[in-house]
Amino acid sequence: MDCIPKDIINEVINRFRSAYAIYVYGGSLDCSGGDVDIAVFMEELPKEIPPRIGGDNVDLQVFRRPRNTLFFVYVIKTGRLIYGNPIDIDVDSAIRNELGGMIDEREFLFLNSDDEVMVCKSLKELMFLLAAIKCGIYESSNWYRMTRCLSNLGINAPVEFKHCLRPPSIEVLRGVGEPVLSKVMQELRIIRQSYGI
Repeated sequence: MDCIPKDIINEVINRFRSAYAIYVYGGSLDCSGGDVDIAVFMEELPKEIPPRIGGDNVDLQVFRRPRNTLFFVYVIKTGRLIYGNPIDIDVDSAIRNELGGMIDEREFLFLNSDDEVMVCKSLKELMFLLAAIKCGIYESSNWYRMTRCLSNLGINAPVEFKHCLRPPSIEVLRGVGEPVLSKVMQELRIIRQSYGI
């Protein structure tokens, strides 16, 4: 937490006092990320989106409840609770959900969406899923760990997919991403069969 300015943490807590849990997650916890990722969980979502906190490097998202997905597994299992009460989430169930239908949906989005952010996020989420299954949740919990895990499998995660809120063009994403998508999907389909899904 030394990489996250205390004034940002205090501002988030003060602004979301009615939250039942606030987590900081991702690369900011070990100083490997450029952004501060914060997830706020609250019963009543704010009617208005609050002004930005801490400038452009703070990615703050507000949720009612965590869904059973890998994203929320990373937030809750590898993140740090900074306010409220801890939340639990079932890792195996989340991975099964992802393998069930989400991998095909993400492959379709990568190949067919006309939104750069969706194209970027779809492959990034598939890479994180494969890394989580092969190397575990903690050893795939941020971009650097995920890329190290995949490189041990002979898959090089393209750096163009690191910052999906500011992605390059669709042409660039698909150009560098399609060979990676092919390898990742091949691995995930084998895993899905082994799960009997």
